[in-house]
Amino acid sequence: MTENMRYRTFIPIFLLSIVAVLHSCSEWTSTESVRVETVLPWEQNPADWQEYMAAIRDYKGRNHYLTYVRFENSPESVPNERGFMRCLPDSLDIVSLTNAGNFSGYDAEDMEWMHSMGTRVLYQLDFAGKPEMLYDEALLATALDRAISTVKDNGLDGFSFTGLPRDDGGVTATLSSSIIGRLSDVAGADGLLVFEGNPAFIGAEDIAKIDFFVLATENLENSYDLRNSVQDARDMGIGNDRILLAADLSGTFKDIDNAEQNVLEAMSDHVVSEGPLAGLALYGIEDDYYHYDGNWLTVRSAISRLNP
Repeated sequence: MTENMRYRTFIPIFLLSIVAVLHSCSEWTSTESVRVETVLPWEQNPADWQEYMAAIRDYKGRNHYLTYVRFENSPESVPNERGFMRCLPDSLDIVSLTNAGNFSGYDAEDMEWMHSMGTRVLYQLDFAGKPEMLYDEALLATALDRAISTVKDNGLDGFSFTGLPRDDGGVTATLSSSIIGRLSDVAGADGLLVFEGNPAFIGAEDIAKIDFFVLATENLENSYDLRNSVQDARDMGIGNDRILLAADLSGTFKDIDNAEQNVLEAMSDHVVSEGPLAGLALYGIEDDYYHYDGNWLTVRSAISRLNP
């Protein structure tokens, strides 16, 4: 047999081998449906899960620094978990719903989960963001009626609200008193009433009706302005045990040498050093929520820094 004949014989055999291998590979890599069973923590070990939940509730029942967040709840099913309350850290104390006027069945399911962890859920009325409600009697009545019916019908734990400084000839002062009167009556002794913003919106006669004041410190960038804000609240008769500082996760904070600090670390430390105060309110948590070192972990680290 010549060299050329050997090559001609080898080539067809080689090609047949490749075809056979490829055919086998196609069988190995063919798509096949595989059932994946998801075992959730409470299903994997129910006893351990109940112990964990009891520990969380015990922690919230003891004296500790509170953590409070604003959260934009979704009226429809959302494309990922960032839109669900149930994905917030279990050790949060209070969640204020900024879209509570559209409270849905999804929100009700999530709130049941939050309540099982001892977290309280509030309906937020943002009068500072929508000041037209304060100066239109019909709009204000509609907003209050909707808030009150939603809280009563769905078992929310009370209200949070914002307001404007009382510099309009007494109009805001009268409205403030009326708003607080209605909301505090519904919240009752077991519910919560939280004010967010400049406490100048609240009259001296109504200070005692507010459970917590979240000061408008989310845009402050230094200790000097922050201390003045806290002192102004104290001068109004608001005790340290009812004051929370607000921090925006995208904000900045600078030390006495004008060097930038981690805003949550700085604000957490001031909660302790300025009082101690009641706790910390966190804004803007939905941004970058699912990055591996994003805002869920950031929120959790703030809670741990306050309550190591």
